[in-house]
Amino acid sequence: MSSEITERSGTKARLAPEAVKSTRAGRIIRVVVNIALLAAIVVLGYLTFLPGQPTRPAVAVVAPSHLPKTVRKARNLDELLKMPTGQLAGVDIAEMNLLCATGLPGSEKLNIDHALAILDDWAKRVAVETERNLHNPTFSRQGDLLPHGEAYRRAEMLLHVLQAYLGVKYDLAAKDKFSFKDSRTAFIHGMIPATDQSLKKTPGGTFVSMPVMYVAVGRRLGYPLKLVTTKGLVFARWDGTDNPKPAWRERFNIDVANGFASYPDEYYKTWPARLTDKEVSANRYLLSLTPAEELAEFLAYRGHCGLENSQTAFAARCYENACGYDPTRPCYREWFVETAIRSGYRTKTPALARLVARRQMAERQRADMLARLRQPGGNGDPAVGTSPPGLGDLTTAMPELPGMPQPPRVGPPQPQPTPPGTSRQPPGRTSRLPQPGDPPR
Repeated sequence: MSSEITERSGTKARLAPEAVKSTRAGRIIRVVVNIALLAAIVVLGYLTFLPGQPTRPAVAVVAPSHLPKTVRKARNLDELLKMPTGQLAGVDIAEMNLLCATGLPGSEKLNIDHALAILDDWAKRVAVETERNLHNPTFSRQGDLLPHGEAYRRAEMLLHVLQAYLGVKYDLAAKDKFSFKDSRTAFIHGMIPATDQSLKKTPGGTFVSMPVMYVAVGRRLGYPLKLVTTKGLVFARWDGTDNPKPAWRERFNIDVANGFASYPDEYYKTWPARLTDKEVSANRYLLSLTPAEELAEFLAYRGHCGLENSQTAFAARCYENACGYDPTRPCYREWFVETAIRSGYRTKTPALARLVARRQMAERQRADMLARLRQPGGNGDPAVGTSPPGLGDLTTAMPELPGMPQPPRVGPPQPQPTPPGTSRQPPGRTSRLPQPGDPPR
């Protein structure tokens, strides 16, 4: 009995040091865990209330399901052109752009309803990613992004989602060989996949179409985005100085062709062309376009496409329509007069008809003067056929005209006889480029 007690007590005595070690290890583990939890709380609090960062405002997250579906206002271009100008503000800019592309080469697979639905889906994706990352300090790809206001961050996030998340890209093939011959280089359907196409298979956008795409998706989110022109360039602008949301009351330019960038107005007086204040004022550069002026811009693109496809009369009609929506810009008038004279197109617009008549009279007087000067005894040297300074050569191509972008250059006016048994299509608005097999115009 005593030996058993002695054995048990000995076992207890032998186990005592191990129990002590176990107790000490448990205490150390608990202390380390508590310290780790405390450190995590401190780090989380520091990131949430990072010094120098603005406190996150109470902005309601836009639920993608609440973004309205785009409803078409016109079934075709003719119907759009019959709308009163005051109603154009209610027409989606993407719808206007795509309607102006209908019937042109490169638009054979264009389905406007499908394209607008895709833009609606893209807007939902932008809304989700923007609210998720708007105040995330690790988001910025640019070191100076966060010091800007909410409007700037939303604008940058819009471009980031479209390009990095969704895969909208620039058409590198058109970078050095830009042409209006294929409508996909000038209109936004070059970036929108057709019903049987993936986004990777699209040609991509250009400096003409990408700002329109950017504005179209941004407006679906309620952003106060506008189109702006300068000589040889179109860019976007966040123009929210009178916006009801205080955080959006900013105004800054947005260049989207080569990634997100923002430059002041003065920058566009030096690039891509150096401009004087007089040129800026005369051509209405650097002004935010109204809906009617946006439609005029798209109609001019339509005319450029027709001109590059040797449809000069068609181009004249498009430029005539552009003049009707934006009569203040001299570029549309100049393009119309040049193509109308070359094609023999007759306008029913009195103001444009007077411009054509004056230009034709001036050219006849110029030709008569050159003929007299080149005769023996004239002021010109008949041996070399020189012309007096300032008159130039009648065979020179169309000079570069103000506006954006420039149409393809054309040669001197050439007569276009009408084949027997056919008649020219009467002047007026049209929504279709002549196709092979159509009767001559």
